[in-house]
Amino acid sequence: MSASIEVYNPMSPYNNAINVLEKNGIRATKQRRVLAKLIFDKGKRHISAENLFDEVKKDDRKISMATVYNTLKQFTNLGLIKEIVVDQNKSLYCNNNQSHYHLYIEDESKVIDIPTKNIDLNIPSIPACLQLHNIDVIVRIRTLKDQK
Repeated sequence: MSASIEVYNPMSPYNNAINVLEKNGIRATKQRRVLAKLIFDKGKRHISAENLFDEVKKDDRKISMATVYNTLKQFTNLGLIKEIVVDQNKSLYCNNNQSHYHLYIEDESKVIDIPTKNIDLNIPSIPACLQLHNIDVIVRIRTLKDQK
């Protein structure tokens, strides 16, 4: 029986996150590394702070909810993840850094990525002194009332 050996991949999303932290003068503490691993090593996903905290507890790690929120904020500010505000009391975090939009299924509290090519936007011209920074599109859907 052979043990699996994890090969270092400098291009992995996890290693990229650690590199971005260090390049910005932020220590890659044990807690940040654990959270980065949970966020980036499970493929493209949308996760809430509460779900991430539950995953931390399931792994028997000691990370406070405040640290989870602070790390998500740091990762968002560094452009590693994107915050999706689904309503005034709930945000989800997307680890997909490719250009895309979101479909939010309200009944299921579920977010699905939509490729940018699937939505045609007519963006007004932008004054020369400004530049387009980002476009956030969240398409919200729900089950028809008489279909339940």
